[in-house]
Amino acid sequence: MGNNNLFILLILLVILLASALTVFVVLFIRRDKALRKYLFPDHHTNVNDNPDTRLLQDLKTKMEDERVFTDCSLTLDKLAKQLGTNRSTLSKAINTNMGVNFSTFLNSYRIKEAIRIFNSDTAHKSYKIESIGQMCGFNTRQAFHRAFKQETGMNTRQYLKKQKKG
Repeated sequence: MGNNNLFILLILLVILLASALTVFVVLFIRRDKALRKYLFPDHHTNVNDNPDTRLLQDLKTKMEDERVFTDCSLTLDKLAKQLGTNRSTLSKAINTNMGVNFSTFLNSYRIKEAIRIFNSDTAHKSYKIESIGQMCGFNTRQAFHRAFKQETGMNTRQYLKKQKKG
């Protein structure tokens, strides 16, 4: 009889410890967003979980609808002010949610616009490459070429040559 009671007590202790460990792990994963992202990469967070959601939606509107990226004088401060926030909050939202800094983020929009112009049948033929860079928001030819190469892996002439072949 003593062995049976000891065995039952041992089973109950194991169940209790397993339950406590399960509760601890569940609570820890809920609290730790980085761990949750790592363990559940396809898990989409609730819009309310991310305080940057509204800011990112407004940022997307500014970039895609209002096309603020074409402004050669656009800075992080200027864009943050337009969005009703500060540079630190905007920079952190871009870095955290998009994995790039502001300059890379801005240049990606500018290069996508340059590619759109290059891919149009006639638009790019009536402008010099440097003019297209300026139309897309770049201040200098060098900045345009550097960003284009970084984004596409080729320079503008190589890209245009490839487009002619294709």
